[in-house]
Amino acid sequence: MTLRGRRALALGVLALASGCALWRGLLPPLTGPTDPPPAIDDVDLPSMRAAVARTLPVYEKRAQIRERDGALRLLRILEASDDPVERRAWIDRDFVVRRVRAPVLLTAYYEPELEARHRRDARFRSPLYGRPPDLVDGTPYATRGEIYGGALAGRGLEIAWLADPIDLFFLQVQGSGRLRFEDGRRIGAHFAGTNGRPYTSVGRVMIERGLLTRDAASAADIRRVLAAMPEAERRALLATNERYVFFELADRPVRGSLGVPLTPGRSVATDPALVPAGTLAYLETPTYRRFVVAQDTGAAITGARCDLFLGAGEQAGAVAGRTREHGWLYVLEPR
Repeated sequence: MTLRGRRALALGVLALASGCALWRGLLPPLTGPTDPPPAIDDVDLPSMRAAVARTLPVYEKRAQIRERDGALRLLRILEASDDPVERRAWIDRDFVVRRVRAPVLLTAYYEPELEARHRRDARFRSPLYGRPPDLVDGTPYATRGEIYGGALAGRGLEIAWLADPIDLFFLQVQGSGRLRFEDGRRIGAHFAGTNGRPYTSVGRVMIERGLLTRDAASAADIRRVLAAMPEAERRALLATNERYVFFELADRPVRGSLGVPLTPGRSVATDPALVPAGTLAYLETPTYRRFVVAQDTGAAITGARCDLFLGAGEQAGAVAGRTREHGWLYVLEPR
């Protein structure tokens, strides 16, 4: 997220390997040069313009002139023709195309919008914590279980209160969201750090314990099982994910680990050891065929994984919750 507790970890942006670097010490992460991707783009062109425009200052700051010029050339190609055949020919002329060796697992994330209060009351009892002043990035801090047990209580770190502890947990998984207060004001809840503890997929734990099956482990399924549990049992289960995310309230767009605002439908989170932030890419799955920009990372996004940002609100959340499919990711390296 980043966004998302799993995604805004400030992982350093690595230089893209030439194709011979080892992925996890096993296989080359990218194939050699391959044929251009289908070049069909299933979303509107202005969104791609926005994603590129937001990335250009990063290229400039890092003196990545070839990457900057390549992004602008890609935009010109997309603007010049919507014919996939022509696009493929121009991409082949201007880019070296490499495909991630293994089929990628595509998931999706979004910004939830949640009702909140500035003060605790009988209904709104789940605290949203700001960053503790004694937190040091990279240094282990209190675990999720310890925080549930009151490790931060009484320190004045509560910046808002939510009604549903499950909503709070999913907000931490997403890494950012929007809060809607009783006066009608909406404000962003943005990632401000983690407790430096390892991330564990609660869904995977639930499958291992027989609470879910692999074929029915969507976000909605996880919510349903959690909601049916007694509070103590639910807290114990959630505490298997020791990572805890802290927030800040600010009226600004959500940003990924690259530091730029994310663009719905175009921004993806990737493993920076495989596809570094700032990389131009093409995503091809049974549902999606589009050009994207790697602008985010995440603790759970490792290896051949790709997480597509879908925007904010209930509709985005519904689509994100059921997005889980395999496909291909092509990396476009400017010549």
